[in-house]
Amino acid sequence: MPRAAALQATTAADARADSYAGVAAFTFIAYDTLIHLPDEIHYIWQAPNTWVNWAYLFIRYVPIFAEGSLITIITSDSTGIHFTTRGCRDWVIYQGAVVEAITIAVEVILVLRVYALYGRSQLMLAILGALFIGEVAVMINALCHTIPRMTFTPQCIITGAPSIFMSYWLSSLAFETILFALTLYKFFRSLKMLSGDTTILVAFVRDGTWAYALIFVTMLLNSLMYQYNKTPLAGICYFWAVSVFSFAGSHVLLNIRKIGRASSLPQNSSFWSTGTEFEFTSWHISMPSPGLSTDDTEDSMELRTVESSVLKSHGHLA
Repeated sequence: MPRAAALQATTAADARADSYAGVAAFTFIAYDTLIHLPDEIHYIWQAPNTWVNWAYLFIRYVPIFAEGSLITIITSDSTGIHFTTRGCRDWVIYQGAVVEAITIAVEVILVLRVYALYGRSQLMLAILGALFIGEVAVMINALCHTIPRMTFTPQCIITGAPSIFMSYWLSSLAFETILFALTLYKFFRSLKMLSGDTTILVAFVRDGTWAYALIFVTMLLNSLMYQYNKTPLAGICYFWAVSVFSFAGSHVLLNIRKIGRASSLPQNSSFWSTGTEFEFTSWHISMPSPGLSTDDTEDSMELRTVESSVLKSHGHLA
């Protein structure tokens, strides 16, 4: 009996730790949203309506509302709310759908960055598209085979998952590692060929580096916890995975818009090229003429900014 009581106490302590981690992740992303609200209003909502606005809205706010709703589960010991096994499984399906949707949204942004970095190469897009579809297929397959076999506490906290669940996290980790490697390859190869200001190119790679590092650590921790931990601590990093994806994706988009604004400054700005045509790889980009409206300029600036990241280059980037 004492052993059973000790096990129950340990399980309860692990469940509390899980709830603390979830509340902390929710607080982090909510706080980050609040402190960057002025930039968000200025660079996102006061700008013309483009794909960036809608992507930002989804990546920034869906995780907040999703985590807010899931707080009900991880704090069930305090609230007294409990669910049946079927109810728990439905909640887990919801959790899986949330993290999958956020992952796909953020990775689409990362793919577009690499696509632009390689001069809109159709071959690169086809390769990345095939890898991306394969990754999503692996992730969905892992969820379908994992959720029915997961184990829970009476409070609906996951205590264990079959080993195939590791493929869910590792497939995304592998795909994003490929994207990061492609970014670094182009960056270091380009540095040897440039003869101008590389400010925007450096900023582009910087964003990709810290975003990849955060996502890598979070995904790796999740894969290890679900694989080797069979207590309520198994899912302790789930909320952080959602928050990190939201943080990384929203800031990458916000910085794209900031760079876009900087690139449309008057020509005496240090960000402005001495010419009217920019080269990225062997692809030429004609900047908008002074006669174009601000809306026209902003509407096409998102990917064009990335494509023209080398603003003072005087030759091709082989």
